[in-house]
Amino acid sequence: MAIDYLLAMGCEPHERLGVDRLVGLHRTRIMARAALAHLRAEGDRRAPAEIELQVATGGGPAASGNGAGVTLQAMFDEASALDEVTPLCAACPAGLPRELACHRRIRYPIPEHVEAWLIGRLPATLACTAGMLLARGLAELAWNGEPTARLRASGPTYFESRAPYGMRWDREGGPLEVSSDQLFHMMFFVGNLAPSHCLMLALFCGVLPHDISLTDLRDDAARTRALAAAELAPHPDPDIEQIAQFLRMLGVAARLDVPIFIDG
Repeated sequence: MAIDYLLAMGCEPHERLGVDRLVGLHRTRIMARAALAHLRAEGDRRAPAEIELQVATGGGPAASGNGAGVTLQAMFDEASALDEVTPLCAACPAGLPRELACHRRIRYPIPEHVEAWLIGRLPATLACTAGMLLARGLAELAWNGEPTARLRASGPTYFESRAPYGMRWDREGGPLEVSSDQLFHMMFFVGNLAPSHCLMLALFCGVLPHDISLTDLRDDAARTRALAAAELAPHPDPDIEQIAQFLRMLGVAARLDVPIFIDG
């Protein structure tokens, strides 16, 4: 199981295949490649046409020893329709590192140390642009974390940790607290993400400097320059890197003024 997200460029590949079909075919290819790599690592040298899989409840393939299901080759063949459009990815204005990188996945369950890393990217103080806007958003919008909390309470399928991580700031009028349940809520449980929402999340999570001036944030040219200069180095931990890729995509979406489609 995974969260799928797509940078909705409205490009020719998206239009030619349709977003839903493109994501479905790419998901199939990712699953087939992952299954084949796993079997090869275990010493299985059979040809893909000889390897039969069953689709597990969570949507992923599992090797089948009873002749039921679908072959790996059939999955590769189904996904081959992507080859008609992938050459166009080279000219994508998003400048993504590989073909079809507009579609990515975040695997469940989300490990506990990933939540700790993510909540640690919030501003250390509310006395900055990111802190001020985060406090305003928490006060004005319904980011209460309830959708995430329901998934967490259902067992370890979605989250490794039974309790969310949190951040607390002292301020006049009483402390302000935010949990990783709320952070995941504003990322993955508000529907598709408009460019303005992507901008705010990129700011909250430090893709943009927390202390960027409001003047620069409101000025189109200055904001675009800041987003173009934004960097988030690759993380050596693959679980953290999955979330880091999403944070980078937020910055790209805000810079190009396009939404991100979310399918959790």
